[in-house]
Amino acid sequence: MAKVKIQGLYGLPKTQTLVTPIVLEAVAAYFRRHKGRVLGLTGAGVSVASGIPDYRGSSGTYRVHGHYQPILHHELVSQHVSRQRYWARSFFGIRPAFRASPNAIHSAFAALEQTEHLAGLVTQNVDGLHLAAGSTNVLELHGTLKHVQCLSCKQVESRDDFQAVLEALNPDWAEFGRRLARSGEEPARRPDGDVDLPSTLQYEDFAYPTCRQCHTGHYMPTVVFFGGNVPDAVRLRSHQMVDNASALFVCGTSLATFSAYRLVKQAREQGKEIMIVNYGETRGDKDATLKLEARAEDILPHVSALLERGRP
Repeated sequence: MAKVKIQGLYGLPKTQTLVTPIVLEAVAAYFRRHKGRVLGLTGAGVSVASGIPDYRGSSGTYRVHGHYQPILHHELVSQHVSRQRYWARSFFGIRPAFRASPNAIHSAFAALEQTEHLAGLVTQNVDGLHLAAGSTNVLELHGTLKHVQCLSCKQVESRDDFQAVLEALNPDWAEFGRRLARSGEEPARRPDGDVDLPSTLQYEDFAYPTCRQCHTGHYMPTVVFFGGNVPDAVRLRSHQMVDNASALFVCGTSLATFSAYRLVKQAREQGKEIMIVNYGETRGDKDATLKLEARAEDILPHVSALLERGRP
């Protein structure tokens, strides 16, 4: 398997913003100033409280497990052994990912949209939790784990249906999964529905299907892998959402991926007010009008409540 250098392990915070009523009011005032024209940009940090690991946070996979190597787009597209590795790990990882529930941050973003303080969201997350919380104008920049697509004929089916096919093709793995569930144990989880396989299992034994429509193509999840590209339509819509906003609110992301950072760059070049709430250094700190070195869960729910109380 090819090695990939992990970019963007930005510094951990040396100080922390003390979240006082004055700080919360300053964030609320930002939303009032740009009411209905704030665009949110979120990353893995907003889903950590839902039990989904992040990549680059203080306990993130890339920081704690320096040996961890994600599967690259070209590997999944072209290599049988890489598809085996991916689907074997996802076989156990997808159920816990789908069981995750929205947390207070997701709920706060949904409330900000409902009170017309937030125009919409661009999220790098593939977990669907913003939509599950009730947000409606959400662009999933890097796709979603909810579906798989044939690389040849582009036929799409649900990940749940695909899981049933994998279970039928791999009965021993399915039985092992049931034993794990009964014992209450679970493989070590990684971001985006990935896990560390138990040492008793080898992915070389794992079977996966070809497309049931064209019968020759292979499936991949509808997400953007390392080395892959954001679809043109999605990229263009993300830029249009920045164009239509008067302010950008960045939350729970180090902005290490350029697909996200370029939206901050665009907003800065357009002279828009940029606020970043993230516990840790980000690629966009120099572009921010205001950076709060704080966790989103310590700010967003309180700000949402403040704005709700202030409604006529």
